[in-house]
Amino acid sequence: TVIFFTSSESSALMIGLNISGLTKASEVVLKGKVVKTTSYWGEGDFIVTRASLRVQKVIKGKVAQKKIVVEYLGGEIGDIGFSVSDMPTLKRGENVILFLESQKAENNTVNENVYKIVGNAQGKYTVGSDNVAKRSGFCVVNEESIVDEDNVIIDDLINKIEEVK
Repeated sequence: TVIFFTSSESSALMIGLNISGLTKASEVVLKGKVVKTTSYWGEGDFIVTRASLRVQKVIKGKVAQKKIVVEYLGGEIGDIGFSVSDMPTLKRGENVILFLESQKAENNTVNENVYKIVGNAQGKYTVGSDNVAKRSGFCVVNEESIVDEDNVIIDDLINKIEEVK
């Protein structure tokens, strides 16, 4: 006998990534400041945001320029907003530590490499004036194993990243 169960609801949960997992999955990890964000219509009528960051410190990998571009799904154009659950957002003036990998720009008319955030919202730490890096805005399956890494003193976070082989 075979029994099939179906559900009319579905939701996606990510597998939680600790600092070591994020670092290993990332090409570049850096500390930077968001200097500008611009949203545009991407393919498939989705809004995409391009955030320009001034690189303050490269923790892992190599970055050729002092400014980089990060793209992610979501943003606002005029009165229209689009957001994706578990996707980070970047705001002008925000100091962040990001776990990144390079990709081609979403806009096919722009022939440049940009970065995307590894692990969606898990790969973004917001750096506060209290010297604490905080992450939030995501749902994961194994949350209890990473919750102690959501609020980390910046120097401790950088040391943990640098220790990963």
